[in-house]
Amino acid sequence: MPKATGGVVYFFTRTSVPKKSVALYVLCLAFLVCANFASASSILLATSEVSPFSDSKDVSKGYVNEIVVKAFEELGESLNVEHYPHARALMLARQGAVDGVFPVHDYERFNDAFFISDAIPAGASGFLIRAKDLQGHSEIPDLVSWLKQQNLRGIGYLRGTIAPKFISNETFFNMFPGKSTVNLLDLLGRERIDVLFIDKYSAKEALVNERPSLIGEFIFIPGQEVESSFHLALSKQKPESSALIEKFNEALRKQKQSGHVTRTLEKYGVYKASDNEKALIVGAPDINAVFHAKAYLDEYDSPLSQLNIQWQIMDETVLRRRLLGDFSVNENRFDLVLIGNYGLPIWAKRDILVPFSTHPDNYDIKDIIPAALLANTVNGALYGLPFVAETTLTFYRTDLLDNLNLSLPTVLTYKDVKVLAKQIHRPEKEVYGVGLRTRVGWGQNMALVSTMANTYGASWLDEKMQPTLDSKAWFDAVSMYADLAKNYGPPDNKNMGWQENQKLFAEGKLAFFIDASSLGGALFDKGFSKVTQFTGVTYAPLGNQQKGAQWFWSWNFAVPKQSQYVDEAQSIAHFLTSKAFIDELKKARGEYAAPSGTRHSTYSSSYQQAVPYAAFEHQALKLLSSDDPSKSMIGSQFIPIPEFTAIGYAVGAQINDVVTGKQSVRKALERAQSHTQIILERAGYYAEKEK
Repeated sequence: MPKATGGVVYFFTRTSVPKKSVALYVLCLAFLVCANFASASSILLATSEVSPFSDSKDVSKGYVNEIVVKAFEELGESLNVEHYPHARALMLARQGAVDGVFPVHDYERFNDAFFISDAIPAGASGFLIRAKDLQGHSEIPDLVSWLKQQNLRGIGYLRGTIAPKFISNETFFNMFPGKSTVNLLDLLGRERIDVLFIDKYSAKEALVNERPSLIGEFIFIPGQEVESSFHLALSKQKPESSALIEKFNEALRKQKQSGHVTRTLEKYGVYKASDNEKALIVGAPDINAVFHAKAYLDEYDSPLSQLNIQWQIMDETVLRRRLLGDFSVNENRFDLVLIGNYGLPIWAKRDILVPFSTHPDNYDIKDIIPAALLANTVNGALYGLPFVAETTLTFYRTDLLDNLNLSLPTVLTYKDVKVLAKQIHRPEKEVYGVGLRTRVGWGQNMALVSTMANTYGASWLDEKMQPTLDSKAWFDAVSMYADLAKNYGPPDNKNMGWQENQKLFAEGKLAFFIDASSLGGALFDKGFSKVTQFTGVTYAPLGNQQKGAQWFWSWNFAVPKQSQYVDEAQSIAHFLTSKAFIDELKKARGEYAAPSGTRHSTYSSSYQQAVPYAAFEHQALKLLSSDDPSKSMIGSQFIPIPEFTAIGYAVGAQINDVVTGKQSVRKALERAQSHTQIILERAGYYAEKEK
């Protein structure tokens, strides 16, 4: 095992061990023990996949991971982390083969074997059942009695954890320890168990990412949450553990006092319940337009000044997962939410959203760009109001091209980008040819890869709902994407989102940046970018055809039916998407602060003069608008089905492995094809076709 020095964290993943490998496993275990004793300064901890708390692939992800790692960094302690299934992680820590284990729930404390740290907030666990079993039962004052009355005997829980004693002590119930959250969800779906005691966040994450076919099938029994916390557990077999847990607790207290714990939780979409029950909660992504809008409302009087609005702002990928996670178990935490044009029609069709049936007299709905209006219309009703919209543009450095006597062709292709990026790429000078999204996610790397595939002539599915990821068009598109990212992108770019690429471009370190048009405002803001005077803009590159080269994405205000303040939420949505608000925001914070892409009136002559990319964006958005879907130039960056979040993540992970050199393009697409087919089969699409 590598030795950790200087606070570096090494992490490995362990899964099940075949019987024929038991001897080797024992030898490896002995080696771990010896290595741990040989390096007293290196702490070895075991952890397990408990999304969003701990990530099995990257120790830097998961909020418990971040808090634990930061604490040891502040203590100056070197740390190794190994990943195991939860039960095995506990076993190794009990045996002293590792120094400790995290995250451990407070209800599974083993004080006889471990020193337990102070609490790290963990949200709540609950009792998940099939939605049909809860119909007609709104209040359940006595859970045990109700379960007995309904003859719900089979109780599932995660192996290695402990089910609540008020359940497990009852001989009426049959207890089923499951090896994973996904395994338990499958058992609940097949009616092999009746109730699942599980961490609520973990259940939602598993449904969204691994079992989308079960979305909407389950619900947590209301009013029966068990508040809990996570802990670090250090083995009592290690003589240094007693002193180490005290030092860890002190580092943890400092993180809590500084607000670091709260900020880390919020980054993962885990917000504390509002102290003010009357607060109207708005869920929003961490995009520039949201920050400008919130800053305006904080600084100036407006029609919303009398409302008690609590913004919960988080990474857009996290927001999507939290929204879908809540909807997956028929819950909702928000009164008003910014939702993308992927999710909006899905949830509107499921009767989760309230339509906007009327508008203020001065709202001027005809001013909204048709593509943005169409994205919010389902069966003739308007379920969302577009706040900000975008298409794809190419930002480039004019000075870097001029220095080498290079110029852009009239119609830019991805082959042209490669040729130009290759000549400009100077990593030794921190100047890189091109910045592309590589972070895994259907709205991250796959947003770009999907439109690249479209312009190379590919599509996600054929007319029979069969995936086409093993086609030549996909191969050509992914090969070009991987070539650009690997050979002409910044170093260590396996987890680059738009934020990281935008920052690099603003620092003068990228020659080309292919991404959302909405990012242009910051790139032409002299307070943000060092190279505004050398920034050029053109349309998205083409592959083999023009159709599909651009994506269309919009963030739209929508009101869930479970909102406590439907009328007030719709009033907020109308104001923040109105011409009046956009004009006031321009005056208060500058032309570039206006949320773009939704209204024709936004693109005034003064706006186009202040924002050089505006004319390109407006023209591109008008070209995307068509009443005839067959003539639309919008690239199909997603499949409009609930399962696409899991498909996009699975395919994105395979393509990310190409960028990092772990596998070939052909192997990645073969696996992506298989993953996609399995997800669609599990969801029943092919069975329905056969009927």
